[in-house]
Amino acid sequence: MKNFTKKLVSASVLLGCSLVANTAQAQSSVWQVSKGDDSLFIGGTVHILPKAEMPLPVEFNHAYEQADTIVFEAPVPDPADTNAQMQMLGALSYTNNETLSEKLEPEVKASLENKLSEFGANLEKLDGFRPAMVGIVLMSMELQKQNLMGEGVDAYYTKKATKDNKTKNYLETMEFQLELYKTMGQGNENDFIKRNLADLNNYNDIFKGLLTAWREGDTDTLNKVAVENMQKNDPKSYKQLLKDRNNNWLPKVEAMFNNDSSEFVLVGAGHLVGQDSLLTLLENKGYSVSLVSINNAQDITVKGAE
Repeated sequence: MKNFTKKLVSASVLLGCSLVANTAQAQSSVWQVSKGDDSLFIGGTVHILPKAEMPLPVEFNHAYEQADTIVFEAPVPDPADTNAQMQMLGALSYTNNETLSEKLEPEVKASLENKLSEFGANLEKLDGFRPAMVGIVLMSMELQKQNLMGEGVDAYYTKKATKDNKTKNYLETMEFQLELYKTMGQGNENDFIKRNLADLNNYNDIFKGLLTAWREGDTDTLNKVAVENMQKNDPKSYKQLLKDRNNNWLPKVEAMFNNDSSEFVLVGAGHLVGQDSLLTLLENKGYSVSLVSINNAQDITVKGAE
């Protein structure tokens, strides 16, 4: 991996800075991880990003311009890829005529039906799907209702890297992620659905707060809202979604050092905050972790992670 000690950004990054930066210090969820003279960038992403949040913070584009390899969690299927969509639906559907409603207590089922009716939907059409899929549908409906749907950071850079002929690598396979989501809520369907319904009550404020914290690199808020809440209320999902995967990713990130490639690693922002975060794991292995901040069109600074 090439050394990231340049003090001047490329022309395209300079242009981006001049358009969106102001005299106040910009800050975002992009970190530089270093050991000796070698380093890479890691960016925390939001998988669903409203159009109003574009353009992205200039720190993201700086890291992207410096890298020749962009590393994602897993391949993002093209919406037009029918086979990929069918694979996803198959993995997140019950078999042997099982249904979600038969696993729910009457009051939980009624609450789910009432919420779906608010969106003009009904449980009958979703009853063959596993809890994680129903949770995704509920979230998507609420985001559409609040006009907050949009292409995520991962999808944006997947398209951009393809257009720019940059190498794309992945920390996981799509099959692994589907198997992971397949097991979410399994055996505790009632609690899983109740938590999802409760989150929808304040989803607008929660989501906008997360976006602000992500844009500002406010790791404390991200940790409290996105991580600590899951850790407390759904420890099983916390372990599956965050802790275990961060530990699995650690050796893969370490392997990116001491090679001839310049990497920009993009993972969900929740993986980069808290005591079990990927950044904490790297710090514990002796790597230096610094928050990247562009003050103006010429200067790039790094702020030591706290």
